[in-house]
This record gives sequence, C-alpha cells and structure tokens, in this order.
Amino acid sequence: MKTKIILILLILTLSLLVWRLFVGNFSQKPIEIIIKKPAKNPEKITRNENFSNDSIENNSSEIKNNSDSKNSETIEIEEKTWEVANNNVTNKKDEQKTTDTSFIINKKVLWGYNPSNNRTIDTLVIHSSYDALGSEPYDINGLIKEYQQYSVAPHFLIDRKGNVYKLVDEKNIAYHAGISKMPDGRTEANNFSIGVELMNTEEDNYTSAQYLSLNKLINYLENNHSIRYVLGHQDISPDRKTDPWNFDWEKIESEKSIHN
Repeated sequence: MKTKIILILLILTLSLLVWRLFVGNFSQKPIEIIIKKPAKNPEKITRNENFSNDSIENNSSEIKNNSDSKNSETIEIEEKTWEVANNNVTNKKDEQKTTDTSFIINKKVLWGYNPSNNRTIDTLVIHSSYDALGSEPYDINGLIKEYQQYSVAPHFLIDRKGNVYKLVDEKNIAYHAGISKMPDGRTEANNFSIGVELMNTEEDNYTSAQYLSLNKLINYLENNHSIRYVLGHQDISPDRKTDPWNFDWEKIESEKSIHN
C-alpha cells in the first residue's frame, strides 16, 4: 500500500516537473531586449534643445557653400584637364608641322655623297646652279645629269616652280661645298652641313615660289637639326664661288642667317 502511494507521488512530481519545463515556458511573457543608448553629450543636448530656424538656415547655407566649393573645385579641375588636353593637341600639331615632309619629292641619286649615320648637322649652305651643258638651263633632269658628270650632289634642289627635290638623305655627307671655311674657323663644311641648290642663272632672279619653298625647307631643317648657320656658298668659299647669284637675303625667314 505504501509502495503504491510513493509511486503515485513520484508520478505526480515528475508530471509537475514536465509541465513546468514545457507548458510553463510557453505561457511566460516574451523577453524584452533593451538596448541602452549612450549618454548624450550635454553640449549637444543643449544645442539640440535650442535648435531654431536660424540654425537651420545657417546649416543649409553652410551645406550650400560646401557644395559650391566642391563645384568650383570640379570646374577648376575640368578647366585644367581641358587645358592639358588642349596643350597636347597643340603639341601634336607642332610636331606634325615639324616632321611634315609632304612638300618634298624624293629623287635620290646614287653618287655625290658619302654614307653616314652619326654626323652632327649645324649648317645650311645655299647654292645656285643651272644646266649649263644642255639647251634648257632650267631642265631639272639635265641639271641632275650635270651633277653626275662632276660626281657632286646637294641634299635638296628647288626648281623654278618651287618644287623641292631630295637628292641625298640628310644623314649622309653630300659633296656640295668642296674646299670651305666657316665663319667660326672650321673647315670641310660638307661634314656638318646640308646643301640646298636653287635653279638660277647668273643673270636671272629667283621666283617667289622658290623663296617660299626655301623658307619652308629651312623651317623644317631648323626644327629637325641644331642649325647654327644659314649662309651662302660664297660665304664659305669666297675665293672659288660667287653663288647663290642675285640672292635676296632679306627674304630668308631665319634667325640663323649670317646676313640678318
């Protein structure tokens, strides 16, 4: 009898324990998660409490000023970017002008020069010549054949119409000056000079087209070489030569001309 009572009490105790563990927990109020906010700065609290329309206007003005400042900085950067880009375009245009050889006609010869790859060019010698052996003094092919007979050649030849022919590459030593002496005392001008022939007789004058093409050629050569002297054949060989005949040095657009 006592054993049955103890067993009943044990069952009741276990039942009560199970009820508390499962049924009781579901009946409790949900747990509230409380996150405490950090204490406010007294100065900020005071400032917030005294917040007025004036402060709103001031803040909006400040925001606008900051915005305007950023916009001005952006505009300034954009202007600088445009300026750099514009300079690059200008530099490219200058580079194209410097290296433009579209006005030069290749008519290279196989004589009258010595190949070279590392010479320094600082002098431009202007000559004049014509075909003295043929019936037509201004025959370009006849003049070139005359050069061949004497085994000489200039780097460039300008005909009466202003056409510019390249007979010898600039890097090579052309036989155009012969025995010569520079104003600075140097000799053998062929080694450091470029020779340019203009078709003309001793009695005739140069055409406007020739002067125009010569100035264009001089500009090209000065932009591609360290030219120090622009002079005539007679300036470096006064005892032998008188060319360029009837040449008007005032029409040469070069600060390197010794006649300026």
